[in-house]
Amino acid sequence: MATLSHSFVGIFWAVQERGSAAVLLDHRCPISEAEPYGDMLTCPNGHYEVWEQWRKNARNERSGLAFLIATAEYEEWPRGRIVYSSPHDRFVLYADAQILSRPDLLTIIHERFGLPIDRTDAKGDHHYRSTGRLAGTALFTTQTSHSSASLLTAVDGG
Repeated sequence: MATLSHSFVGIFWAVQERGSAAVLLDHRCPISEAEPYGDMLTCPNGHYEVWEQWRKNARNERSGLAFLIATAEYEEWPRGRIVYSSPHDRFVLYADAQILSRPDLLTIIHERFGLPIDRTDAKGDHHYRSTGRLAGTALFTTQTSHSSASLLTAVDGG
């Protein structure tokens, strides 16, 4: 088994304000803090719970990404999850088809989660079908959260 000290599991979204570049929002968990789920290791936090906490923290915002979070449902934007398969010593990236079809997004996700290219399988999953669509070929930046409070600080620049 290869060293996993620089790799993470977790969840992510690609979101986009009208007329702006898309942004990758993520909630990562070091492998050492991951929870077992069958043969997999996964971040214990789910999309709904993380998004709702972000929404709660952003409820008074009137602009920017915090406003987008406050006014959108978690399933509106393309999203996904990274898990680690211990028996196979491989990561699995489950994501919306919009993300899987974008090499630029996949590169950013690999970098953000410290995923080895040769040990990561990208797959679609019916859980990760969004209702919103990303526009064009926007440049992507990333915002990270290990907790709900740090996301809104990062998003609002505060």
